[in-house]
Amino acid sequence: MSQEIIDKYLKNPKILKMKGVVHNYAWGGHEFIPNLLGTANKDKKPYAELWIGAHPKGSSTVELQNTPIPMDRLLTKAGEAILGKQVVKKFSGKLPYLLKILDANQMLSIQVHPSKLEAEQGFLEENLSNIPLSAPERNYKDDNHKPEVHIALTDFWMLYGFKSPREIKQLLENTREFHGLEVIFGTEDLPALYKTIMEMPQDQVDSILYPIYEQYKTDYYEGKLNKNSPHFWAIKAALQFPLAGGHFDRGIFSIFLMNLVHIKPGQGTFQPAGVPHAYLEGVTIELMANSDNVLRGGLTKKHIDVRELLATISFQTGKPEILKGTKISDTEKIFKVPVKDFQLSQISISPKVRHHSAAAHGPDTIIVLQGKITLRSLDETMDFCRGDIFMIPANVDYSITALNRAMLYKATTPV
Repeated sequence: MSQEIIDKYLKNPKILKMKGVVHNYAWGGHEFIPNLLGTANKDKKPYAELWIGAHPKGSSTVELQNTPIPMDRLLTKAGEAILGKQVVKKFSGKLPYLLKILDANQMLSIQVHPSKLEAEQGFLEENLSNIPLSAPERNYKDDNHKPEVHIALTDFWMLYGFKSPREIKQLLENTREFHGLEVIFGTEDLPALYKTIMEMPQDQVDSILYPIYEQYKTDYYEGKLNKNSPHFWAIKAALQFPLAGGHFDRGIFSIFLMNLVHIKPGQGTFQPAGVPHAYLEGVTIELMANSDNVLRGGLTKKHIDVRELLATISFQTGKPEILKGTKISDTEKIFKVPVKDFQLSQISISPKVRHHSAAAHGPDTIIVLQGKITLRSLDETMDFCRGDIFMIPANVDYSITALNRAMLYKATTPV
């Protein structure tokens, strides 16, 4: 990275064209992300996630004088010019968020994210235990929390939090295979019930789940189960996550205990620390704190630490709040979340309307999902179209017009 290029940029911070990083996890879809990026995918590779940010596991690149530079490296040299003084001070010179496009063609794991304090303690303990960061049994990859908000881009199915005590009681009473668990749940003792299913011997797991699989597998294959039924996802999970020896993944219990949520495009949810959740199917745009800390509770081949999971998970019950956004102007609505690391906005622009930036703003990262736009900032005018990504440095004034109807999403850090 040429110091001359950096010095020139520091004198006159400009818009940064960005290129995200694709992760080809096996559960990913084959069309949405390649189509968004204008990339051929003749071999049908899974395009699971597009990362946009400065995470060490996959930092975006930006262009300076036609030279590609990793965003994380650029921030070490020009952090204040890009992030602004407030963000640099509060987040130690790091971009505090990670923006993703996620395409779940297959089910993802039951998972929980730690709080900031839990992440700091867990990260320190594993470091002192000399567990390599790349070790499969590692729980904490960094010392940061990972709250996240997502907004569906297609019809989207997920699991979110535990059902109400009344619903769980009815489930245990009305499902013959679960009758032995009623006494454990007792008077709404959800922690005891969940601890039991996560620690019970594998043969007991199989004895409960096998009859359910046998009862509903034919209906699944014949298309008689719909996606609003937990039995649809239970059978799909049994087929997607078979264990050696014909055993069943205990994560299937969570499909019945958790809220099954169907989200329409433009709606979403916020996942704070401790709330169990799982993405089941669909495409979504996701914004989170810049972390990769995940504790898993099943439906995965990855490491599961039951002790750490039970110490972290929240047993709060009830339906999740469905986010629909709050309009703050003719062009922008924000999805409000109770964290200071990030904020997600949807920007809709018609040809006759101009979108203006706020007078003071953090580092704004924008992805164009639909249409063609013109961005004007100081002495710059730049055109972008579907799939393009760019960052506007903190407090740099800008406006956007559309050549046709345009839809954009903006990630920023509130200031």
